[in-house]
Parts: sequence; C-alpha cells; structure tokens
Amino acid sequence: MTELHDFQFFTLETMVVQTIILVLIIYVLNKFLFKPYLSYLDKETERRKTIEDNYNNIEKLNIEAENNRESLMADARKRADDVIKNSEIIAKNEAVQIKQNAEQEAIGIKKSALAEVQKEKENMLNDVKSKSVDLILKFNAKLFDKEAVNKDFVEKEIGSF
Repeated sequence: MTELHDFQFFTLETMVVQTIILVLIIYVLNKFLFKPYLSYLDKETERRKTIEDNYNNIEKLNIEAENNRESLMADARKRADDVIKNSEIIAKNEAVQIKQNAEQEAIGIKKSALAEVQKEKENMLNDVKSKSVDLILKFNAKLFDKEAVNKDFVEKEIGSF
C-alpha cells in the first residue's frame, strides 16, 4: 500500500465525489428547504404589507370619517338653527296674524256694541220723547182744555231736539 502523505487524501476522485455530494446537498436544500422557505417569506412579506396597507387605509378612513362627522354635525347644527329661526319667524307671523285678527274682531265688536248702544240710545230717546209728549199733552189738557192744538206744537218742539 502506498503511504499517504499528509495531504494526499485530496485526490481527484475524492474531489469529484465531494463536489457531486455538495451539488446534491445544495440541490436538495434548494428544492425542499430554501425555495419553500423563501416562498413562505415572500407570502408572509406580502401579507404583512397588505395588513400594513389596510391599517394605513383604516387610519385614513378614520380621519376622513372624523372630518365627515364634524362637517355633518356642523351641517346638522346649521339646519337645526335654520329650523329654529324659521319656526320663530312663523310663530311671530302667526302671532301678528292672531293679533290682527283679534284687533279686527275687537273693532267689529266695538262697532256693533256702539251701534247697539246708539240704537238703544235712540230707542230710549224716542221712548222718552213719546212719554214726554204724552205727559205734556196730559198736563196741557188739564191746564188749557185744547189738546189737539197743543199736540202739533209739542211734537214739533220735541222733534227739534
């Protein structure tokens, strides 16, 4: 047998076999470990990026919703103020209308009351006149015995009042 020198275990045959084994190991590791693991890492990176994008979109949507909520609240407050103002205007108009109607009704009642008072006054005056004529005629008849002549004179004088 030949003696091996210190570095003789590096022969061409062993180098070829070691290279083939190394290539096989790299192939197997690449096929069954590195590619699936790298594929998993790519999918995980994509999933995390999607989650991060969704999170950023949610934050943007939250900010947008908050701004939208504030504008909606401001719009609702403005509409409520407008409704209140319109209601106040309508109430004031109705109050003015009711007041005017009440004033018109009061004027009508006052006129009818004045007309009634005037009618009563005329009736009372006519009644007083007729009773005065009768009383004067009776008194005159007792004093002068000429009732017919004095009646025309008394009615003419009382009618001038």
